[in-house]
Amino acid sequence: MAGTVIINILLGIFGFFIVFLLSFSANSITTTLTRSAVTFVLFFLSGYLFRWMFAYIRKDPVKLTVMPPSKEEDLQQLMKGLSEEEAQKVAAYIRHMLQNENDS
Repeated sequence: MAGTVIINILLGIFGFFIVFLLSFSANSITTTLTRSAVTFVLFFLSGYLFRWMFAYIRKDPVKLTVMPPSKEEDLQQLMKGLSEEEAQKVAAYIRHMLQNENDS
C-alpha cells in the first residue's frame, strides 16, 4: 500500500479541525466534538481506501504469455484465412523468433 498510517492520521486530523471550526459557532461543544470525531474516523478510513486504490493503480500490469500451439491442427486453425504469402511471412517470423530465443 502506498504511504503510511501517518497519512491517514493527518487526513483524520484535517477533517476533525474543519468540522470543528465550522460547527463550533452553531452547535454545543458536545455536538461539535461528536461530529468532529465521526469525521475523523471517516477521513481516517477513507485514507486507507485511497491509499489502496493508488497502490492498485501503480502496480505492474500482468504480462501475458502466448502458449505455442500443441498440435498441428491448432497451427492450421491459426493460419486459416491467411493467403499463402502471408502464411509464409508468419512462418518465417516464427522461425526467426524461435532462433532468437534459442540463441539467448
